[in-house]
Formats: sequence, C-alpha cells, structure tokens
Amino acid sequence: SATLAGVARLARATPPAPPRARNARAPGVRPTPERGAAPPAPTAGSLGRHILSEAARSRRARLRSRSAPRRGMSRRPRTGKVAWDAQSVASYATRRGGYGKSRRASSRVSAYTPSDGGTYYDGDTYYDGESRYDGDGGETYYDGDTYYDGESYWGDEYEEGAYVPPDFDIADEHAREQNPQHSAISKPFAVKPMDLKQYGVGVVLYFTYMRTLSFCFLVLGVLALPSVYLNLTGTFYEPKDDLLQQMIEQTSLGNLFPLYEWEMGGPAFGADGEVVTTAPTIGSSLYGGVSAPPSPEAWVNQTEGFVGEWTHGEALRVTYFGFKQGKDELLVGLSYLNLVLLAVFTGFAFVIGPVQENIVKEVDKNLTTIEDYSVSVRDMPRDVMDPLELWKFFDQRIGKVQDVQLAYNTSELLGLALEREKLKTAYDSAAGRYRKAREDPDTSDRKAEKLKETALEKKRELHSVDAAIRAIQNDRMGDPQESIMAYVTFQDEESFLQCLKEFRPGLLAWIFRPKKLRMREKYRLVVKQAPPPGDIKWQNLQFGFWERQFRQFNISMFTMAVLAVAFISIAGVTTLENETSTEYDQEGCRAECAYGTDPLTLPNVRLREIYETCFQEDLASNATAANATATAAARRLLQADAGASSATNATTVVYETGPEFGTPEQQDAVAAFDGRGSTCGPFDAFCYACYCLEHIDATSVYRESSYCEPYVYGFTLQIIARAASQGIILVLNVVLNPLLVFLVKYERHHSNSGEQRSLMVKLFLAQFFNSSINLLIIEGAFPGLKAYFKGTLAEGVLFEGDIEDADPNWYADVGSPLLFAIVTSPLSARLGTLVRFITYRVKRWLSMSSAVTQDELNAAFEGLDFDLSTRYGEVLNVLFVTMCFSGGMPLLVPFAAVTFLMNYIIDKFDFARVSKVPPWYSNDLAYASASLVAYSAVGHLLFAVWANSFYRVEEDPLVASIIGDILYSFCDAWEKSAPKPLHNLFGTVTSMRTVARRALQKNTAWYTLILVVLTFVLICRTIAGVARTVLAELAPGTFARGLRKAEGNPPFELAVQGEQLVGPKTYSIKEDPQYEAAFRKIVWEADDGNI
Repeated sequence: SATLAGVARLARATPPAPPRARNARAPGVRPTPERGAAPPAPTAGSLGRHILSEAARSRRARLRSRSAPRRGMSRRPRTGKVAWDAQSVASYATRRGGYGKSRRASSRVSAYTPSDGGTYYDGDTYYDGESRYDGDGGETYYDGDTYYDGESYWGDEYEEGAYVPPDFDIADEHAREQNPQHSAISKPFAVKPMDLKQYGVGVVLYFTYMRTLSFCFLVLGVLALPSVYLNLTGTFYEPKDDLLQQMIEQTSLGNLFPLYEWEMGGPAFGADGEVVTTAPTIGSSLYGGVSAPPSPEAWVNQTEGFVGEWTHGEALRVTYFGFKQGKDELLVGLSYLNLVLLAVFTGFAFVIGPVQENIVKEVDKNLTTIEDYSVSVRDMPRDVMDPLELWKFFDQRIGKVQDVQLAYNTSELLGLALEREKLKTAYDSAAGRYRKAREDPDTSDRKAEKLKETALEKKRELHSVDAAIRAIQNDRMGDPQESIMAYVTFQDEESFLQCLKEFRPGLLAWIFRPKKLRMREKYRLVVKQAPPPGDIKWQNLQFGFWERQFRQFNISMFTMAVLAVAFISIAGVTTLENETSTEYDQEGCRAECAYGTDPLTLPNVRLREIYETCFQEDLASNATAANATATAAARRLLQADAGASSATNATTVVYETGPEFGTPEQQDAVAAFDGRGSTCGPFDAFCYACYCLEHIDATSVYRESSYCEPYVYGFTLQIIARAASQGIILVLNVVLNPLLVFLVKYERHHSNSGEQRSLMVKLFLAQFFNSSINLLIIEGAFPGLKAYFKGTLAEGVLFEGDIEDADPNWYADVGSPLLFAIVTSPLSARLGTLVRFITYRVKRWLSMSSAVTQDELNAAFEGLDFDLSTRYGEVLNVLFVTMCFSGGMPLLVPFAAVTFLMNYIIDKFDFARVSKVPPWYSNDLAYASASLVAYSAVGHLLFAVWANSFYRVEEDPLVASIIGDILYSFCDAWEKSAPKPLHNLFGTVTSMRTVARRALQKNTAWYTLILVVLTFVLICRTIAGVARTVLAELAPGTFARGLRKAEGNPPFELAVQGEQLVGPKTYSIKEDPQYEAAFRKIVWEADDGNI
C-alpha cells in the first residue's frame, strides 16, 4: 500500500504527457522496439506500470505456487487469461484487511473516455491510451493487459482462471467473527442473561423473559398440583391402554362427573304441550343408570320463566387424605385454588414489562454504543445531497458533529444489489466447480463442459441484473435521487443530549420550532435517538407511514384468508371422517354376537349369510337395528325377549365338527334363526355391523372386503379423510412459517425489530388458531351457525361438531389433543436444536472437501440463524393454550413449566454453540411479547367460567348482590339487540339469562367478578397508553417515556480508541455487512462466452 501511495503522489506531481508521435501504438498493443535501441526513459506512467506489474507478477507467482498440481497429477494445458477475483484466497485476505475488516475501494471512474489515443489527466485519474490509474491511493490500475483495483487482478496468462482452493484458516477466522460467543462462552448452561449484553439488548431481553417465565410457571405448577390431585379423586373415566390419555382425562374436571345422585331439570314440555317439572334425560345414561324421576325427551335445561325449580339429589362424595367431601363443595374449593394461581400469574403479567424496561436501562448504562451519540433526522429537504450541509447546521446550533450519513430513495437499487449478491454467489460456486473439475484429470471433458455451461448460465443471469443496475444508475429508470433521512453522530454525549433537548418531541414543540432550529429557516426537523445501525432496513426507508400501514393491512387480510382456507379444508375432511366412522360397544357386541374374537373370525357359512341378509333387510326397511351405538340398556331389554328361544333351541341342536360350521355358539345362533321360522332376530343385523366394525378397528377389514363391502367403502373414505386432515395440518405447519416470513418483508418495516415484531405476532396468532381455536370450532356444536349456513355450500361441511358443553366428552375429544400439542410441539423444536447442532458440525466437516469458493466455506463455518421472532411466537402459543384451558385441565401448567424451562436451557446451548449472533435488535420484540401476556388471563377466566358452570351449583349471594343485576340486564339487552345468530351465542344457549345464571354460581362467581375487573383494567391501560401518546405530543417533558439522561459516556473518539464502544462505529450503509454487496465495484465486460 505504501508503494501504491507513492505511485499516486508521483502521478499527481507529473504533468500530462505530450501528444504521441505518428508511430504511437494503439491502446492495448505493445510496441516492438528497434534492435539496439536504448530503452525509453521512465516516466510517471511507465514507473507506475513497472511497480504495479512487479506487484502483479509477485501475486501471480504466489497463485501458481498455491494452485500447482500435486505430484502425480497432470494439469490440462490452458491459454489466454487468468481471472483472479475477489473470492480467491489471497484477494479475500486483502479485501478483508487481514481477516475480518472490510477494505472497500474508493476509486472514481472518470466520465471522459478519450477516443484519439491521447493522454488525459484531471488531478485524480491518469490515462494515456494504454494504461489507466485512478487517484485513489493506488488501488486501481489498468494497462490494457492487466487490471488491478486492490481487490481483483486480471491478467493475460490463462483463459479461464486458475482454481484457488478456499483457505480454512480464513474460514475459521470468519467463524470467530460471526460466532464470537462460541469461544467466549465456556459454560453455556451456566451463563446468565446479563452476561450476553455484548450481543445486543434483544438477546438479553429474550433470555431474561424465558428465565422469568420458567420460574413463574414452576411456581404455578406447584400451585396446580393440588387441583390435579383432587381431580384424580373422581371416578368417571375408566383406565385406558394409553397412559398419557388416561392421565389427561383423569386429572381434568370431567373426572368429577356426575356431581349429584340425580338432578331435577326444572321445566320441560310434555307431549300435550304443558310445562312439567322433570329430571334430565342424562339421568339414565351419563349418570350411570342411577334412579331418578322419569324424564321426557324434550327436556330444557333452564328455570327462568317456567314452572318448577332446579333441584338435585344428594351430592356424591369423594375421599382425599382421609376426609370425605361433597363434590359440589370440592368444586368451590377448586375455584379458590385456581384463583391463587391466577393471582400469581397476573402479577407476573403486569410486572414483566417494568422488569424489561429496567433491564434495558441497565444494559444501556453499562454498554456504550453509537446510539448513545447519534440521532435520526426526518422531514428535511429532499434535495439535500451533501452531508456537509447537515454537518454545518448541527455543528453551528448544537455542538461538535462526528459524522453525518444520508439515506436516499434507493430501495430498488439496493434490492437489485442484494439480488445480485445471491446470483454472484451462485455464479462463483458454479465457476469454481468448473475450474476445479478442469484441473482434475479424473473428470471427463463432457462433465467439465457441462459445468462450464452451468457457470455461463449463472453469468448471464448476473449480467441481466447488472444491466438493470446500470439502467438505474444512468437514470434511465427509477425516480430521481432524494434524501429520505439522515443519521447524525456527535463527538460527545453533551452535544447529543443537547440536540434531543433542543429538538424535543411533541406537536407543539414542532409547530413552534424557532427559525434558528429550522433547516434553511423553513423545514421543521423531527429528531429522535437513532436506532442501532444493524437494525435499520435501508431499502425500506423511502416507504411512508400510510403506505406501510396499507401494506400491513393487506398482508394481514391475506394471512387470515390462508387460515380460513385451511380451517374450511380441515373442517371438511374432519366432517367426512366423522360421518364415515361408526362407534360401537365392543363389550355389548361380543356379548350378543357369536363370531370368534381371538382370532376375529366367522367361519360358519350359514351364519354369515344370516347376518348379511338381516343387515340388508334392515337397511331396506330403514330400521335402526344396524345402529352400533345403541345403548347397553336397550340391548339388555331385547336380550330378555329373545333369550328363551335361544336357550330352548340350544338343547336340540347336534353340533357339527367341520370347519365350515364354526363354534357351538355359532351353530346355536343358526338354530335360533331356524327356530324363529327363518326370521331375523333383534341382533342379527346388529352383529353384522359389529363383526365388520371390529375388523375395521383391527385394520383387517380388507380381508373381509367382499363380505363387509358397505363398511369397506366407508372405511376407505375414513382413511382418506384422516390422511387428508393430517396432510393439511402438516402442509400448513411446514408452509405457514416460510410464507409469513416472505409476506412480512413486503410490509416494508423501517427496522429489523419492527419486521420481527410483526412476524412474531402473526406466527403466534396462526399457531394459536391452528392448535386450539380450530379444534374448538370443528368439534363444537353451534346450532345457530349450522342453521345460518343451511342451503349453502358450507352445509354439511362446517359446524358439524356434536360437543355442546364442557362435559366429559370435551376433555377426551378436545382437551387431550390440546395437551398433546403442548407436549409435542416444543419437544420437537428442542429436538430440532440437536438436529441443528449435528447439521452444523456435519456441514463444516463436509465443506472441507466440497466447498469450492471461500464464500461457500465461510458460510459453512458460520453458525445458523438464531430466530427470535419464531421463538417468541412458539412461547406465546404455549403460554396462551396453557392459561386459557388450565381452568379445566390443571395438568397443562406443570407441562408448560417443563416446556419453558427446557426452552430456556436448550436455547442457551443453541445460542452458545450452534447459532451466529443475531442482528442487534432493539427492545420492540420483547416489549410486544410482554404486552400480550396479560390477555391470556382473560382467556383463562372465560374458559374457567364455562368449564366449571357445567356443574350446576347454587348461586353465590355475595357476588350476585354486587354484579348480579348488571349481568342479567346486560344479557337481556344482548339477546334483544345483538344480530342473529350472535344473539344466543350461535345457538349454544336457549336464553342469554342462562349465561348470567352460570356465571353467578358459587364455583364461577369469583371468576366472573375478577374477569369484569381485569377487563376494565386492560381497557383502561389501553386508553391510558393512547392518552399518554397524545399528551406526550403536547407535553413531552411530563408524559414522554424513555427520555435520555446523561450516562457519563466518554467522547466518541476516546470510546473508539479505548475499545469501549461496542458494535458498529458508524451509520454508513457501506459499513453494514448486510449491504456490503451494494457497494462492490463491478467491472463491466462483454459476454464473450468465457468464465
């Protein structure tokens, strides 16, 4: 570099050369000196060319030594030129400034191109028709044969360029630059969140959030254990082979059913239309056949406005710790236990925000970054092209300025530059593979030519983007360049704080801004503390507020449309699956039917014919004997009628021993049929269904495909529907995340934090809808919505569920899949960390032999992305599902505690050993996540009221006296004014007064009261936030948050020299690694068909 600098000084000090003689050679043609002629005297140009040529020869010698063939290998002969590009090892080391520091060329290309072969010199650029030198410290040189610009060398020795293998030392150094925490953190599992502050406040806030959440849910898990134990005292659910399913059901509120020996339901309509008081029909089925007053079929579960009052038998009792207690009193006690759990969680929800703010202050206090000296400036004149104008403006009015960086409306150009970088990487890889294959004697010429064609295709794609870039740069397309924003860095903290004070925020301050603080005495600037340099999305700065809001609205609508299509698809196939599946009582079937069960066979030919014939006759007469869901009581009644003849015939039958006659029981069944005069018995058609359905359960129905033909078709549709449902969910889970990542980019956020915040919210809502809300709607019964869509294409597809309330069936059919999702989704994600670790190590190992360019090897040595938005979205989904449904399933809380603790521990390992350092995010992502936590408590209270009120108990007199009248009045007004079918909650209740009655029971009243209070608090908090924002515009000194205070930071230059400044040292886009490709010099060349 010293030599090149000397050449620059010599070139500037030498006047332009005189015009050439007649025999002067044309540019690019070497002269042939006459024999015996003395060599010409050295000039500035020839001396510069000599020095640079010597440097080039030295570089070429090193390249030859590095790329020389190994002993025993031959290299194919080549002629022409050698291309030594910026991706080669020696050039890479030079460009990175000795590993890690990017040194970009700053040469300026003169607009003047001489056409007469003369000499041109303008003080910076020297051109004499055959050589060219730009006055940039010796970084650019060209003499017709050799090109050198400090990064790239191009000579005339080889046609396609020598293959230079990537350097592993450079890749390892690059990995240490990108993944500094891999070596800095010696004990990943013992690291504390505040120990990670040098990697950004976003990383600190995430791990603090996870640690706090883990501790909170460990406490909540302990508080939930008594509820889990007390639910286990119920006896409704029977043991199952699936232990996890059994544990989920028996620890839920559904296990406490029934509450009383019997219940009187109050009013019901008799056959003559009169109102009578009866017990519910469930008294004989769900109550296990316990004696109760007779019940008509049209029983209505409400008392308001009808004759008769709700009453019940004695409460059933449970035993725990040697004490016996009625289930009704136990439910009230469980509600109090749950309220303690809710109080702890609500405290956490409202404390996590202030805790994060204190952490941000602590990190900012102990960490000096360029944001502590810098402000962002908006609403300045669009024609400010020279940073010096802003420099002088702030320097004269505020204090000493260190740096000014302008942002322009270069969105399209930056986008093309980033696209070009991707294509260039692909082209370099293709060219490297070709060069490597060409020098390998074991590679055929045909394969080498194929690799060359691939590289040339990549080169043509690269040239197409180059053409678009040149068009924009030459103003043949795109808008004229305008200034959008500026970033001003001051030399000391005092000037920075003085700037924020003078340009204080607020509408009034903006309106009454004094003229001396207006740029050009006209433009009122908007000045704020600048964000981290790495958080800025430069290509989006030219998009205004309303345009970004419009884009976000469209993306949100499109996301909702995708989820709606997925919901309709899943609902349709689920309905098909339910319609093609038939439940049956296996115990009842085997008690009444004569087929063999171990193995499942029916060898008696005659009995097979009897069962099938009776089934067909039953279908033809539209009878109900084929219904496999008939109650056990009905079967016992029919068995009593037919038992005598079966027993009598059994004594007169002589049993046959041939295999076609089957067992004695099967021969008895045939004899009974003959004894009835070949008339079908009450169970013959039923047994045909049982036999085929048992084969379906055993997945062996296709072995009886000809015999069970009616069920084979339904079973096939059921398999297809189940596979389609799982396939849709799988595709949605696989496609949704990348789709949202792709869509959010088009919202054009000004910062990476804003983009990640939007992505986090969308991922969370999509996952929550897909894992819980979707299931609730599909399995639930909504008569009002079903009637609303009658006669449309949605009829028979949507809202065909049959679960009407939070009865025991809900916990088995809906609650279990929810808990499975809580267990499996985070577990698979944490197993994904192990896969990521193995992938990262294997990728590094394989790259040592497969990488052909330095960029490929560097990329393999880089860590994987540590995506905070995806992690926040997953955590919020688990949190909301847990809190919303733990009011009836307390087992969710301990599982969530284990999940969060596992996330916290494994994510620390992931960050310390697998991932690269994420961008320097601001605190927006953590604040947005914390602001959503409190709303899960609202979901918890709503579900707790619904789940507990399924068990009817007396009204709580205290709470009813406080909000009872208000609640009943609100429900009456809702029923009268709300549109159908919303007026009765989509047909789920016959009267809205039922909702009020259920909300005021002893086991739900305090839930309702706290729900009202919490909702009021959240509404007030939202209103206060909006009011504070408005007041901050009017009186920022009183109401504005986050006003900067002095932190005792040293002057900027001292902070840099003393290595106290963490992170970037400038707001220059050229120094941002994300946009490095946008400022690489491009050597335009013709497409001559060469690599």
